[in-house]
Amino acid sequence: MRLRTKLLCLLAMLALVAAACGEDEEAPEATAAPATETTAAPAPETTAAPDEPEEMDEPEEMDEPEEMDEPEEMPMAATYRLGIFSAPTTDNPWAALDTEAEIWNTYVIPGQMSLYTYQGPTYTVVPALAADASPPQVEADGDGYSVTVNLRSGVTWSDGTPITAHDAAFTFNTIKKYNGLGGNFTSAWPLARDDDPATEEDESSQGVSAVEALDDLTVKISFNFEPGLAIWPMSVGLGSIFQEAFWGPIVDESADAETLYAASGLGAPNASAFDSVEWEPGAFWRNVALDEYYDSGSQYTVYSSGAVEYTQDGATETWGGDPGGDVLADYTEGPFISESIYSIYTDQNAAVLALTEGEVDFLLNPLGLQAGLRNEILAAPALEVAVNDQNGMRYLAYNTRKFPMSQAPFRQALACMIDKDFMANTVLGGTAYSINSLVPPGNAYWYNPDITAPCAGQTSQERVASAVQIFKDAGWTWEVEPVWDEGNRDVIPKGEGLVGPGGETIPPLTLLAPGPGYDPMRATYSLFIEEWASDLGIPLTAEPTGFSVIVDKVFPPADPLGFDMYILGWGLTPFPDHVFDFFRSSRDSALGGYNTPGYANPAFDALAEQFDKAKTLAEARDLIHQADAIIAEDLPYVTLFNTPLIEAYSNQLTFPYTTILDGLQNVGALTGVVTIS
Repeated sequence: MRLRTKLLCLLAMLALVAAACGEDEEAPEATAAPATETTAAPAPETTAAPDEPEEMDEPEEMDEPEEMDEPEEMPMAATYRLGIFSAPTTDNPWAALDTEAEIWNTYVIPGQMSLYTYQGPTYTVVPALAADASPPQVEADGDGYSVTVNLRSGVTWSDGTPITAHDAAFTFNTIKKYNGLGGNFTSAWPLARDDDPATEEDESSQGVSAVEALDDLTVKISFNFEPGLAIWPMSVGLGSIFQEAFWGPIVDESADAETLYAASGLGAPNASAFDSVEWEPGAFWRNVALDEYYDSGSQYTVYSSGAVEYTQDGATETWGGDPGGDVLADYTEGPFISESIYSIYTDQNAAVLALTEGEVDFLLNPLGLQAGLRNEILAAPALEVAVNDQNGMRYLAYNTRKFPMSQAPFRQALACMIDKDFMANTVLGGTAYSINSLVPPGNAYWYNPDITAPCAGQTSQERVASAVQIFKDAGWTWEVEPVWDEGNRDVIPKGEGLVGPGGETIPPLTLLAPGPGYDPMRATYSLFIEEWASDLGIPLTAEPTGFSVIVDKVFPPADPLGFDMYILGWGLTPFPDHVFDFFRSSRDSALGGYNTPGYANPAFDALAEQFDKAKTLAEARDLIHQADAIIAEDLPYVTLFNTPLIEAYSNQLTFPYTTILDGLQNVGALTGVVTIS
């Protein structure tokens, strides 16, 4: 049984040996649809050319017993060297799913267990710890509902001990002890809450009410409502499970989540093929392969239909429907390396230089490459390049808890000034593309092509006129109204003395954005937004800020009113429940969720409750499109751009497939985790 907690671990394990499985070329186009509406996420569309049939149809190259059944005889690379250019901030896997959900932490920390997981490259939902090929159905149970899941035997933690239903129950009880935790926990394990009759507010919430170990290999999950597929299986079924033996004593001694998060997780038992053994903050992180990994030697065959054939110890199971279409991947599970070392570089330039000079084998880069660095990589003779769509976005967020960001006309007028196509095509030199939907176009099934940008297609002159009119219609006034000067093709005079409809003056505002060393694209974008704001008379200053500093300010905010606007990015999951999780009022970041704008809209919350109960993919997609349209109009976020994911690696490496949404370095999408980048 293959636990796909981290695709990156898979790639590291298969590097240098995938050729033995007949995978020398790019994978064919992924067009899989789910076998059933509750067991598979629709495979994203891709544009890669298919493999030649002879590479896919030679079983003698894929099934040699000497190579498949005796992994100790496989070629062993002593060290797999990876480059990153932002330092991990924690070694605690609980914190990495909550307050420290930075993509750099997720890259290096070995993965945990889950009942089900995504199988790349099709994103079919397949068993991990569960024994049931498809997630069991929820049934009425007393005053609520429940689902009982059978578990596999022989699945072990990295310390060799069995993973059992008691670990799942412990995980939920820990989350419950700390009132639900935050970050990814709020969606993966949503906590059922009763209303406190002593208060005026309704604190009740729908979610998981209990997780019980009926025996070592049977877990019962209870809900206080009838959950739709967004909750079961697409959230709870993919939620992380932690080992009780290691973490139980730490939880017992931790009165609050902050104390738990302060505990070191270096070397803590996990469910991957690696243990973390060494972390030199600011320098490197090292993981070592297990001597015995429970899934080593298993065989995986993934079809374009979405089906997966899994063979272990001579027995074959089929998940996700009937095999059909092209074979997208056919490989044997490792590990085939002894260790992986993640070296930390000061910025993108230094990391790319290390890659081109052979200091590292693979560069982890979720941000996209500026033109100059892209050209360096493409020109390097010892490197191979893979290009994939990215399931993520860069965005501008308004803090709607405070004036003037609390006013929709303010948000809409400034968004109208932002010419996303001009930025992507001209300023960023075509290295990015503008996005309007909260679901990136690469996630084709869920993407809404009808969402348009504010003031889309307008000239600069027309944008100024439209923004001014938005303010006027809402009762805003200026001492000096901004005017477009056709002769100078600029705003002359710029706006001065802008005041709200109630006479409120605008205080100096700050736009936090990563600096040019971390991400020159977002740094550049922030300067243009500053200029457009100035044209309208908005006193906004773009402030280059360390990535982790921004994250600390807003996830969760120590002071919910302590920031005005910021630019960051998200790495997303194939099932886009983030559209609701980022904006429902119960997920306010001040409460530990990912709603950093503090956005509150009763109509949106009502739509989110419908989404939680949706039973089919089609119903869920319709609700996501409706929610997307609300946010595109109300604009607590302005989605800005995305970049093609260009990944370069040593030509000494061979991967089981190279075409997958989010690329070879994909982490969050295959763990049911959203990450901050």
